[in-house]
Amino acid sequence: MSQTRQIIALNYMFSAEDYGNRIFAPERTDGKAPGMRAFREYIRRRGAEVVTLDTVDFNDPAVSHVLYFDHSWRFARTDPFLRRVPRAKRALVIMEPANANPSLYYTSLLRRQFTTVFTYDQDLLRRHPEYTKINVFSGADPMAYRSNPFQHLAFENKKLLIAVSSNRWSYMPQSSFNLRRKLYRHFDRTMPGQFDLYGGGWNAPCIGYERWLGYPVFAAFRGGIPGGGDGKVRTMSTYRFAFCIESNATQPGYVSEKIFDCFCARCVPIYYGWRGAGTLVPRDAFIDLRDFRRPADLEAYLRNMDAAQHARYVQAIDRFMAGDAIRGLTTENVFRIIADRLGLPAEPRDAGVPNPENLVNPVKNAIC
Repeated sequence: MSQTRQIIALNYMFSAEDYGNRIFAPERTDGKAPGMRAFREYIRRRGAEVVTLDTVDFNDPAVSHVLYFDHSWRFARTDPFLRRVPRAKRALVIMEPANANPSLYYTSLLRRQFTTVFTYDQDLLRRHPEYTKINVFSGADPMAYRSNPFQHLAFENKKLLIAVSSNRWSYMPQSSFNLRRKLYRHFDRTMPGQFDLYGGGWNAPCIGYERWLGYPVFAAFRGGIPGGGDGKVRTMSTYRFAFCIESNATQPGYVSEKIFDCFCARCVPIYYGWRGAGTLVPRDAFIDLRDFRRPADLEAYLRNMDAAQHARYVQAIDRFMAGDAIRGLTTENVFRIIADRLGLPAEPRDAGVPNPENLVNPVKNAIC
């Protein structure tokens, strides 16, 4: 008799258009859909099936776990499912930082509803040794860019500076959105033609009062970048430097996909984030924004850097990309840790390598 295939039921703050396993449809290229397909593909390689949680009976023995990504108090008010899930089957993955989803950090109420919790946050891990440590999703798959595919792009032919981020606002004090604006406005003014800004929400009101009080308009704005994480990497590869400003620069353990996308592109990151980031990525592979008192000081540093000095940063990136540590900071490693913790069978040796196009950041409306 064949063994019943293990089922992992999934909820990522899904809406009606996502239920019924529609989030996994191959034609879905929006938001978190590509990442959810990648997760489903990986779990299948581990011998289990991933479905949206509306399609199963939670008391079915084949349903081993019901996995929630980034549950929040807002979603909890309308979620009809969690209270019906046996507590022993409930698992939570925390990815968003505290300024995006404070209810998971500043109160234990939501976290206590789950028996299994995955997080990168070092404070939570220290207070709760029963939690399982993961990394943040890496964006474009670093393993697909280990050997530099952009070596043909010469230093002198690259543009100077790029920023890829969304125009966001938050009431949380640890948010870095105002710092982004300040930096972008400086370089938009002082480096016309040498600084390009990509992303969503720019040159438009970000919050209600800006409709009446006005909002900044950037001449450097170039629109969005198609093609997901790989499109972002290809675009960044044509620049020497990239702003890499974490949305939360104080969260211990929070190192997002931003710096890894820069590494994939061999575009030197100008990084502002958790002060301990140098314990996860090499300190000589990025420019620390905190080393500069004023935007003008950073501008002078970038303008005066020659090809040899820039090459030393890229060489540090190449060493890191070729080493073993990068494997533990990929999106697939998050999938692997989840699968191991949930007790799935080991991955077959001949499973092959998943399509790098699918290993994208599965966070919908990510604060980037």
